[in-house]
Amino acid sequence: MPAAHALLGLLGRGERYGYELRRELEDEFGPAWRMDFGQLYRLLATMQRRGWVQARREPGEQGPDRKVYTLTAGGREELQRWLRQPEAAAERGRDEFLVKLRLGLARDAAATGELLAERRRTLEAQGEAQRLLRQTAQSAHDVGRWLLAEAALRQTEATLAWLQSCAAVIPASRAVAPIGRAPGELLAIGSDDPLLDLLTRFLARQHPEVHFSAQPVGSLGGLLALQERRADLAGIHLLDVDSGEYNTPFVRHILPEEPVVLVNLAYREQGLLVALGNPRGIRDLRDLARPGVRFVNRQRGSGTRLLLYHRLRQAGLDPQTIRGYDREAPTHSAVAAAITAGTADVGPGLRAVAQAWGLGFIPLGQERFDLAITRAVFESPRLRALREVIQQADFRQAAAALSGYDVTRLGEVMAEIR
Repeated sequence: MPAAHALLGLLGRGERYGYELRRELEDEFGPAWRMDFGQLYRLLATMQRRGWVQARREPGEQGPDRKVYTLTAGGREELQRWLRQPEAAAERGRDEFLVKLRLGLARDAAATGELLAERRRTLEAQGEAQRLLRQTAQSAHDVGRWLLAEAALRQTEATLAWLQSCAAVIPASRAVAPIGRAPGELLAIGSDDPLLDLLTRFLARQHPEVHFSAQPVGSLGGLLALQERRADLAGIHLLDVDSGEYNTPFVRHILPEEPVVLVNLAYREQGLLVALGNPRGIRDLRDLARPGVRFVNRQRGSGTRLLLYHRLRQAGLDPQTIRGYDREAPTHSAVAAAITAGTADVGPGLRAVAQAWGLGFIPLGQERFDLAITRAVFESPRLRALREVIQQADFRQAAAALSGYDVTRLGEVMAEIR
């Protein structure tokens, strides 16, 4: 009875009229918890019969008498029991997790720590299932199913990121099961790459004690997350036009006070994704500005967009002459999905993604993809499993099987930036 227990939590703050309970229930926990007065008073009557609440009549100031409800000792015991029990399935859209979190913070910190740890485990398992669904949809070139799976996965990842905020509010010393980044937890924020999905699967299979997750926000966003210590590592592929060097100049600029190690994952082939058979006859960058050609770009701050901008300037092309240059997609697969759906004709991306989606590919060149890792994390026990996996022959073989990937220097330290 989640609604009944939510009412017990509200009554734990002090006595309430029925009207006050109804208003607070919705104000605190959202529209899904709304109930009419008939539902409310039937529920309160049931709670009275169970000995959880008691009621007394109080004269109304300008109207009929009102009932004032008070929590009993039995109600307090029931509330504590409910806070400690595993979550139930959502009832009529009412997710009891947030209610338990809200009520538990003030009443039972240990139970709240357990609750958060349990939710994290649930979300991680849910994310794995959603990645599989997304991969299945991609293999079938089913854009609709892919979008649904992508939406579900993004929501799961956002909730996992929100749990990090909970970790700041509820120190590990107060929680039975800490929900911050534990010894076996690794968070990668940065560039999108199929190798990170591959790494997630290998780590989950070989090191279930390690919780590795990756959030695609672009290379620059990854370095900013590293600077702010929101991430343990960042996937980056940033070409410095002046020096012709990858990654190191950007790390020096964004993390000037932080020692960072750059570890190579691959050299990968970037280019233009087009529909199978290239019906628009796109041959090179100049064709992007042709009338009628619909372009979809990557988001600002992504290494792919920066590389494309550099190549366009080299070719003497104004990016703003390209129809759709400001239309942004957050991942390589989102670009591929737009082309597969027929809403775009061309966009930047990896050869491996073109092959996965059954698209054509026009090569623009090779780039270096590294993991930027702070020295402290690089030397910590948390990274040992990851370093072990990327050196294994079966992981190398799987990585090399990705079209357009050169993994000759996989796992090699490319730079130590102090």
